[in-house]
Amino acid sequence: MKGYLIKTFLLIPALIGGVLVSHAEESDSLGMIGDNLDLNAVLETFRTAESIEKFETSINSPENKINNLDLNEDDLIDYIQVIDNVEGDAHALILRIDISEDESQDVAVIELEKTGPENAAIQIVGDEDIYGEDYIVEPLSSVATGNMPPAFVVLNVWHWNSVGFIFAPTYKPWRSPWRWGNYPKTWKSRKPYGWRTYHNFHKGRHHRYHVVHVHRVGNAHAVYHKHRKTSQRIKRHRHYHKHKNHNGNKKHNGQHKKNKKSHKKGHKNHKH
Repeated sequence: MKGYLIKTFLLIPALIGGVLVSHAEESDSLGMIGDNLDLNAVLETFRTAESIEKFETSINSPENKINNLDLNEDDLIDYIQVIDNVEGDAHALILRIDISEDESQDVAVIELEKTGPENAAIQIVGDEDIYGEDYIVEPLSSVATGNMPPAFVVLNVWHWNSVGFIFAPTYKPWRSPWRWGNYPKTWKSRKPYGWRTYHNFHKGRHHRYHVVHVHRVGNAHAVYHKHRKTSQRIKRHRHYHKHKNHNGNKKHNGQHKKNKKSHKKGHKNHKH
């Protein structure tokens, strides 16, 4: 009996730990379609890209497991186009998916602008129909402030490979040549991963970036709004997608349906 009690007491912390880990993972879910494109992973891929063409190839590569989006719900991952819209030193690099021959949906936009002779600021903004309102990811930089906690500052990204490429005198704004039904030979679609599996691929990248709710790259953000494309189909199903069932978890799947009903009642920023 004593041995049984000892084993039980040893087991309880392990069970509690498992529950806490599970809850932490759930809190990382937006409860929206954007769960299937990790913007931290996208921005990290952009940071090291040697060109925008290679960046587009990398985020669509099955080996990198970054793109997990199935917007038209045909049980196959969709191809993400990258389109750079430029005004002066402001760039709005749109990540867009054709969900049919005549309908497109923006997923996110990388907003980049030159702020000085060797200074540049960047944010990636998730489209509100995919990620909810004001879901913005930017590079993380902290500075010590005496005995106070570190304060966040805007990181200068001038040294990033991709930024140097874009602001080179020979750069021509990249516009993806690929469209619905016409994709590169290297593109091979596949079934999307369940959310838990996909989340585990990229959670280790999050230490470089953080989520904010303030637009800091104003000129590029203004450029983007002139070119945004959305789909009524996505607006109707922004919270619940059939493929978002987290590895077959029916309870979690049902929660998405509840979230959709709550959203109609005005809980726009509900997270679970």
